[in-house]
Amino acid sequence: MNSDKVKLRRYEDYLNVSGVGVVILGAWSIVKVFIQILLSTSSSLNLILEDAQQEEVAAAVLVIVIIVAIILLISFIIFRIHFYIGRNASRDAKGLPCKKGYYVGAIILLVLSVLSFGTYIDDFKDLDNIETTLASFLVDLTTIYVLGTLIYSSNMIRQLRKEDTQE
Repeated sequence: MNSDKVKLRRYEDYLNVSGVGVVILGAWSIVKVFIQILLSTSSSLNLILEDAQQEEVAAAVLVIVIIVAIILLISFIIFRIHFYIGRNASRDAKGLPCKKGYYVGAIILLVLSVLSFGTYIDDFKDLDNIETTLASFLVDLTTIYVLGTLIYSSNMIRQLRKEDTQE
């Protein structure tokens, strides 16, 4: 009985930390997207705007504003998903009322993160940007670890709480 309470507390701590980690990694993924966009498009934008006529510049600027707005919207949605998962995991760890959908969201996010590792095959071949690729790879690996810990801890907490109520 005492051993189960210690385990429960340990898994609650893991779940709480994992929840906060998901929120932080969600914020980092947004920052990473903007850094990649800024680094890859600055020279392209200069070429487009230099070669464009006066009328085409207004259209090009409008297209750029629309693209940035869409990227901002998608980034906001991605962060909201991370925030939803992290906040509800932390609330569940503390025994507060929470939405149980965070568990399914974490599983979906974990599967998508694992599937995204296929994109690194070509990235590792580009030795000019190997540092950036390696850093991004390690952050994604950390995200998978945090999500895996969140899912495992959530399962263990549910099991231990269920056993506790049956006694």
